[in-house]
Amino acid sequence: MQAVIQTAEATQLPFAEVEPQNELHGRRGETSEWFLALRHAQIPFDSDDRLIMMYGHALVFRLGLYAATERVLAGEPVVYLDGANTFDPFVVGQLARAHRRQPRAVLSMIHVARAYTGHQMERLISDCLMFALERYQSRMAILSGLFDTHYDQAVPEHDEMRFFGRIMEASQRLTQQGHVLLFLCPQLSVMTHMAQRCFERLRLQADRVIRVGEERGLVKLQEEGEGVGQSWEIARTALEKRPGK
Repeated sequence: MQAVIQTAEATQLPFAEVEPQNELHGRRGETSEWFLALRHAQIPFDSDDRLIMMYGHALVFRLGLYAATERVLAGEPVVYLDGANTFDPFVVGQLARAHRRQPRAVLSMIHVARAYTGHQMERLISDCLMFALERYQSRMAILSGLFDTHYDQAVPEHDEMRFFGRIMEASQRLTQQGHVLLFLCPQLSVMTHMAQRCFERLRLQADRVIRVGEERGLVKLQEEGEGVGQSWEIARTALEKRPGK
């Protein structure tokens, strides 16, 4: 953990390309309905919204992998901040194969940095993310597991609130400059009072909030907000099924 912070302070760019763990052949049809659903919901492909929050079911992490891969398949590099240790290069490689692309080429356009504490996540977003987006010529950043890193009862609440305030300020600056931020926030079983307050603050600041839930084998993406009630449903098996299986 200390090494991550030192890297961030020394280089401002603690991001690395991800090497594929394996390469398997796949078929396009097994993943296309999820790509189509995300496109239809404009998450975050053809949207003017800059800060998008997806929360609820833990499948938001898998949706984030699909969103990152979709952007790369469209020719755009992606920056991925992983605070929940859920970035899976194996899944991205399989998605690439399913679309007849080389996994190595797709993964080389996804630049990943991991954080293990709220302080590390704050430093990555506040001090490093802008440099990374500029260096890799990326318009989009995916931020995974923000509240996983902020669940630490050993850290005083005023410090956690200070870290989160900096994250929100940095996010506002990035979106004002035209970048798209996609926050992936599963509903944690245990959250501190401070984390709940931060969670609600992110919801209020987001341009779009989409809740991911599951019922009877269907995963539903429900858009929240005034005058908005759109929802999209896809079979969970289609999302969890490995391409090529």
